[in-house]
Amino acid sequence: MSANVITAGSHPLDASGSRPVEDAAVRRALDVIHRHYAEPLQVERLARAAGVSRTILAERFVRAVGEPPMRYCGRWRLHVAAGMLATEKQSIAEVAFAVGFTSEAAFNRAFKRAYGQPPGRWADRHRPSSKPGRAGQAVLYCRARDGTRLAWSAAGRGPPLVKTANWLNHLEFDWESPLWRPWLEELTSTNQLIRYDERGNGMSDWDASDLSFEKLVDDLETVVDAAGVERFDLFAISQGAPVAVAYSLRHPGRIRRMVLLGGYSCGWRHRLSGDDLARREAMVTLTKTGWGSDNPAFRQMFTSLYIPDGSAEQAQWFNELQRVSASPENAVRLQHVLATIDVRPMLARVSVPTLVLHATNDNVVPISAGRVLADGIPGARFVELDSRNHVLLEHEPAWPHFLRLIREFYAGED
Repeated sequence: MSANVITAGSHPLDASGSRPVEDAAVRRALDVIHRHYAEPLQVERLARAAGVSRTILAERFVRAVGEPPMRYCGRWRLHVAAGMLATEKQSIAEVAFAVGFTSEAAFNRAFKRAYGQPPGRWADRHRPSSKPGRAGQAVLYCRARDGTRLAWSAAGRGPPLVKTANWLNHLEFDWESPLWRPWLEELTSTNQLIRYDERGNGMSDWDASDLSFEKLVDDLETVVDAAGVERFDLFAISQGAPVAVAYSLRHPGRIRRMVLLGGYSCGWRHRLSGDDLARREAMVTLTKTGWGSDNPAFRQMFTSLYIPDGSAEQAQWFNELQRVSASPENAVRLQHVLATIDVRPMLARVSVPTLVLHATNDNVVPISAGRVLADGIPGARFVELDSRNHVLLEHEPAWPHFLRLIREFYAGED
């Protein structure tokens, strides 16, 4: 059994989601966890195997792995369980007991907290016979130039349509979501949709050392190259818009047409001032303590801004998406990055045909930011959508209007 440690957010079916540990004592403790995870392990046993005291092991384990030994043990059990559910035909109860749980109900709760869905649904989605329901999506992995592992997918048939990452994505969980599933079904009905989870969230590496705007653009570049598409349409929502703008300057000949929805050219630290800025900074501070809680009250604050007209089911799924797609630390890091983006000097050099769409009463990115974006791009067309949702909902009138606009635009000639 390998003494490599699984990285946060790693996928149980992807062997690349691990890294070696140099500390010999920690390696010995990991070997016990990896071999005997189904047994009622205690720190005392791990310390004896490691040859150090409990206190020393705890300190060195956190330093090497990033979390205490028993917390990692719980995560490893669920990691093994997820792999079993996806590849074996055992019942949920059998899997639960096989990885050391004494209660199927406790296993179900722990699994849903870790993977964002009940174990039965995970098994249905990941066993080979069940995958056609996702328009044949395959989740693949590539490495950015700095070694960060990026998860990307291709689904549907037709001309290639690349979607930039946005706050927040999860390639698997999005298909379950009543919020994002309509988007995926529509976009894959006419195109081969290529999308990815950006570094720091979803199924991509959560341990990325460099989480900067330049790296976000590099990651789009990496995924496009991995997908092997030479010329394609580009679709960007929210923070994806400045990423798309920067990419279009690097590779103007590869993008046929570009749609930017709810986007901006500069982050909120450039746009806000006074009390508005103070309130937004306070949200970042609260993220540090409230994001990872089982109580969704804090994440509901973001949900209310993003989808004020969302149903109870849509709001619940958006709350859960935020929890499973990013750690509190990465949620804070991402907010700092997005706050300071500024591509305004680039806009005048964009040469790609561009359609800019924006909800009239968007509470996350004001419509004035969309107008600045459109005004700065030569020849860009700007259209208001009658909505107050940053993420459009399939039951609102703006949804069919949006679909008609992008279909007509992408159908245009080169």
